[in-house]
Amino acid sequence: MSPLGITLLMLAGLAGFAWLAWRKLAIVVRLQPEVRWDHPAARLKAVLVNGFLQQRMIARDWKPGLMHAVIFLGFMALLLRKVQLIAIGYHEPFVYPGLAGGLFAALKDGVELAVLAALGYAFWRRYVQRPRRLERNREALLVLVLITVIMLTDLAYDGFRFALFSATDAGIAHERGFAFAGSALASALAGWPTAVLQAGYQLSYWVQLATVFFFLALLPTGEHFHIATALPTLFFRRGGPTNVVPAVDLEKMMSDDADAGDLRVGVRTARDLSWKDGLDAFTCTECGRCKDACPTFLTGKPLSLKWVNDSLKHHLVEQRDLLLAPAPAVDAEDPLPPLVGPVISEETLWACTTCGYCEAACPIELEHLSKFYKLRQHRVMMDGEFPHELKPVFEAYESQSNPWGLPSQTRADWARDLDLPHLTDAAQAAQVDVLFYVGSAQSFDPRGQKIARAFVAILRAAGVRFAILGDAETSTGECVRRAGNEMLFQQLATTLVSTLNGRGVKRIVTCDPHAFNSLKNEYPAFGGHYELEHHTQTIARLLAERRIALAPSFERVIFHDPCYLGRHNGEYEAPRQVIRLLSRDTPLAFELQREKAMCCGAGGARMWLEETIGTRINVARTEQALQARPQVIATACPYCAVMIGDGLKALGREAEVANKDIAELVAESLLPAGAAS
Repeated sequence: MSPLGITLLMLAGLAGFAWLAWRKLAIVVRLQPEVRWDHPAARLKAVLVNGFLQQRMIARDWKPGLMHAVIFLGFMALLLRKVQLIAIGYHEPFVYPGLAGGLFAALKDGVELAVLAALGYAFWRRYVQRPRRLERNREALLVLVLITVIMLTDLAYDGFRFALFSATDAGIAHERGFAFAGSALASALAGWPTAVLQAGYQLSYWVQLATVFFFLALLPTGEHFHIATALPTLFFRRGGPTNVVPAVDLEKMMSDDADAGDLRVGVRTARDLSWKDGLDAFTCTECGRCKDACPTFLTGKPLSLKWVNDSLKHHLVEQRDLLLAPAPAVDAEDPLPPLVGPVISEETLWACTTCGYCEAACPIELEHLSKFYKLRQHRVMMDGEFPHELKPVFEAYESQSNPWGLPSQTRADWARDLDLPHLTDAAQAAQVDVLFYVGSAQSFDPRGQKIARAFVAILRAAGVRFAILGDAETSTGECVRRAGNEMLFQQLATTLVSTLNGRGVKRIVTCDPHAFNSLKNEYPAFGGHYELEHHTQTIARLLAERRIALAPSFERVIFHDPCYLGRHNGEYEAPRQVIRLLSRDTPLAFELQREKAMCCGAGGARMWLEETIGTRINVARTEQALQARPQVIATACPYCAVMIGDGLKALGREAEVANKDIAELVAESLLPAGAAS
């Protein structure tokens, strides 16, 4: 071996990696600051569980997840082998001493054979199975070939080395006694001419090391940079819920002391991205897992987290010089182009339903929603540019606190004949168990009103003391916030918090998962601290407490998970517990359910926007339900009920398949008072 040769090769590989990596990381460190090192113990746990152990990847799709885990852990385990090979370049007889070296040799052979098996599956899956989420990718092919070459040349190197030296070198002979694969190859090579063995020994060594250092230098140039950045990215992950929109300090913006910098809202150019946004873009593995249940990708819309990160990655590199140059003065025009339009199209920005599947599916927890929320904030609040369908929606919320623009004083008309108590003060609040927050959909939409009336019947049957706000109720503003209109949202939020706090509200139940999410996760920032239950949780609790009982009344029921109840708030069991009790048979299940449930298409203000590209999301989701031949499609969200109902109508199946909220199913299945005990 040649000490000079290994030194030059090593220096070239390390220098290439360092230079190419810094070309990207220099961009990252110049983006907007953001604290991402709090709660270090939880962050390190995420690195261990989802980084080293690959739990998130294996749990969601175990075959490719296990394949990736084997290759990743193989890489980690074989780092010690590469150290040995470098040492051999300086001292040819080097082996790890004693029993430790023997056990390492056995482990190394086992790992390399496992990695080769995983590589075989990777080739078969990518080029034979060809799942839809895996796009044609020359870099992926190159990397698979390089890893295969590294594994095969290492096994060949051991075979030639053992055949040449194990008879004369005790250390190598000891290692051969444990290296079962290398020893088998050496036995097969026995009797070959020494010159051939020597040539094979030299060739396998230098081809392997050249491939290793070429691979190292190649990493920063493409998607496989994640091999170096994935673990840090996991450490710096958000860690909090995906269901909270980044706030805008409107008070500071409106103050007399505000300067031009305070008037910047959201994200306009790449310079406005946080450093974590940049790191995410460069770390995306392009595995495509974000597409598996993405409602936009599955229905032909121009949006997936992978595509967004790919566009941002190329844009950051293209604009590197401007990003590294001194930032312009706060009142000067930024020479960087806006992101929306040249990099992320308007269609892509507004296609997102904010269902959160992409973030939940990403094995390294890359973030998507916060970027889109901030992009929408800038487009709406600074540019005044947004889909034309949203203009009357914003105006309706502003004037009447509901998206239909119906008179706010008619908000309680749905319950005019029900004689429901209206909460007026804290003393009355102390006498009731819970406030029923009805929400706009169930106050004004005829479909939602049926759900509200059914839930009232359940509460009364259970003897729950409850009240509503009546005409004093206003919207949570959840929809306008996710559409980027943060100013209108904060106006609505402060109004509702004032009403709720002024009446001494402590506990709230709602049938609307969107209102549930906002009141639970976003309103504390505005002084609203309440104990929240979704109506399916309340019903499940009342059943468990034997305050109501059900007669099994329905067959072939399939349940559609609302994104803002399941994925965003982790509630999957309560609705299913209820459905099991009211079903005569085993409830059916979507292929895409629970964590993988596909959105109905209403979230993120998409309820109010026309779909002009691809298949309608609600129709696609309804078709998924119909594959199970249900008699009832159960929902747990008034917006889902509308979307699935419209899907059935579009497919001409509304007469044969019922679409009912769980509250409606329960109200129809209630046994007479006293039956529960």
